[in-house]
Amino acid sequence: MLLIQTILPFLLLLQTIAGNCSLKQDLEKDLKQLSTSSVFISDNTSASPSVQTIVHDLQLFGVVATIDVSNSKYSQSTQGNYKVQEWRFPEGNIKAIYQLETTLALDTVVTQRYLENRAPTQHRIQNTFTFRAYAVSTAEDPVQLYYFTEADQGLLEYRLGVRQVQINYPAKKEGLSDLLPKVGEQVSKVLNSVMQE
Repeated sequence: MLLIQTILPFLLLLQTIAGNCSLKQDLEKDLKQLSTSSVFISDNTSASPSVQTIVHDLQLFGVVATIDVSNSKYSQSTQGNYKVQEWRFPEGNIKAIYQLETTLALDTVVTQRYLENRAPTQHRIQNTFTFRAYAVSTAEDPVQLYYFTEADQGLLEYRLGVRQVQINYPAKKEGLSDLLPKVGEQVSKVLNSVMQE
């Protein structure tokens, strides 16, 4: 109950936010999922991370979602399968906000092997994934804030400076584990590429 009391005011704050990027909608969706799911949290700065600390951290992303982008220089491009949107700010501590999005269709067959003396079985996985990543570049750090989510699964990872938090769900979207390492690597490459332009 305490968690819901903490999340609701934050969600109400997000309701008033207007902007061109999808961060607001993803934050709302992901906070609702976190309030109703049990998750496994990996945090490189805490031995006992909790959903409560995640909710607190995500308030920073809520602040980013409230930024007036009307004074920014907007650009859009495509890199491989990724649609890249960028808002650059000529003044202030925040230099740019990036949004990367890709939709991937997975159609594969996996072989499951058993320890017992049973024959291996094959299982076909067909699923579609929409990944979105957000990065905030500041005068001090090219990637001060980073937020990575999947449309159906929810928040997968975020970074605040040196702090890195990964979220794992007991009920994973089928095929997510197969795609995640490759997508994470591609997002880093695309992000590095657009930041150097």
